Amino acid sequence: MELPFRQPHFSGALLLLLLSNLLLWEKASSIPACMAEKSGCWNPRMETFDSAIRKAETLRTVANQFYVELYHNQFSSGKFATLTSKLVRRDEIVFRAASHCHSTLTNPPNKGIQYITIEIPEYLKTLINYVGAWISPLFHLVIELSAMKDVPETILSKAKEIEENNRQILRDLRWIITEVYPTSKKKENFPSWELLSFLKSSSRNSKFLAMFNLSHCLEYDTQFFLFHLRILKCRITGKDC
Repeated sequence: MELPFRQPHFSGALLLLLLSNLLLWEKASSIPACMAEKSGCWNPRMETFDSAIRKAETLRTVANQFYVELYHNQFSSGKFATLTSKLVRRDEIVFRAASHCHSTLTNPPNKGIQYITIEIPEYLKTLINYVGAWISPLFHLVIELSAMKDVPETILSKAKEIEENNRQILRDLRWIITEVYPTSKKKENFPSWELLSFLKSSSRNSKFLAMFNLSHCLEYDTQFFLFHLRILKCRITGKDC
């Protein structure tokens, strides 16, 4: 921007005013993520990260409660005791249900220092796919539990809360990548869940095998959702490191 210093009819006071305004404008434009408010500075990027982290903390807590509930509530405890017994005997199907999580197909940086060495745009995209991998399974979990006549409200309400928080975390991550990397290609690739047909089955044994898998994997994955969100907040905003 070229200031009109060459125009001789400008007074000294007017020039000072223009310079002052220019300096204020340059200072404000140097902090694009911060929006002025009467109470101070509002940073939408920080606010969205904080929102996602709060939801991930809730998700972690409720997922753990859901896991415990399925093992102890009369509705499912018998089936889960049978599945645990088969797991101890290394039953192939049950062992896979307890140890294989479909979300790992997104290759989340859960090992070593991958979360430090991975490039931030790739990190964001990976986390979007990691969280997004749970959209369909949780959606169908709520549908199937809602259709079961004997399901306790404590279990159904937790499933609904898990599904809602996971969906909102994904929404926050989508906003963050658009805000931080507006020109980045945002191809999403959510892996399919191999036990979806089991959950939809008319067989209660199949349904509970699918829930067994879901509860174990959620117990594991929600820890990493929270961990990765905190790391990404540090790497992108430089705060709370």
